[in-house]
Amino acid sequence: MHNQEFFDDKLLEKRIDTFYGYGNYKGNYWFIGMEEAGGDFKDINNRINIWAKRSHREIDDVAEYHIDIGWPAGFQSGAAIQPTWKGLIRAVLSAKGKENITVEDIRKYQINELGRKDNETCLLELLPLPSPSLKHWIFKHHTKLTYLSDRAAFENYCLETRRNYIAQKIKEHKPKGVVFYGKLYEYSWRKITEKITNVEFTSTSEGFLTCRNNHTVFVMAKHPVAFGLTKQYFHSIGRAIAAQL
Repeated sequence: MHNQEFFDDKLLEKRIDTFYGYGNYKGNYWFIGMEEAGGDFKDINNRINIWAKRSHREIDDVAEYHIDIGWPAGFQSGAAIQPTWKGLIRAVLSAKGKENITVEDIRKYQINELGRKDNETCLLELLPLPSPSLKHWIFKHHTKLTYLSDRAAFENYCLETRRNYIAQKIKEHKPKGVVFYGKLYEYSWRKITEKITNVEFTSTSEGFLTCRNNHTVFVMAKHPVAFGLTKQYFHSIGRAIAAQL
């Protein structure tokens, strides 16, 4: 740890108040996770500074942003498939009726379509700051903002506002499918959904939960990198969305 390394606190506050994710609010398929992964101070500081240089966008183009932070390989021919995105892409393709989805189908979608500003998906983050893990909270060492002293204080500061805003956006844009992923934040997924519909979630035989209103199918799913998940799990989520529309 280097105590002389500090984030720009005004920029951190701007990020917390403004940033929600990637893609297109007008897209049919929304995926909402806990937060972006991040590395050490240098990595996270770069991510936030690049976000600022890209005009502090509420939602950005995932490929353009990641190319700017130094990860162009994820969007070039032969790209390695990002583990979290892989499951989300399977769900989209299955929801659109595609069968026999191949690795190349997933790679092509990652390179050209997922989280793009004018396409069919929206990738939102419940929490606005990148973090290495749930257990590793680096911000306490690199900021004077008291509500970033630990993860609990951070969540207490911004979670309710962000849940309300995400719910508002879902009501406004009425996507076909909203997939919340990560069981640890099930309470937040339920609170968001309760602000939109009073329909209760029901469990499926595949192990995810689902409900719907007149416009949107909601799914609560395990995280795509959760231990033991098969590709069939996200195929089933996509088919469940398609079947209920």
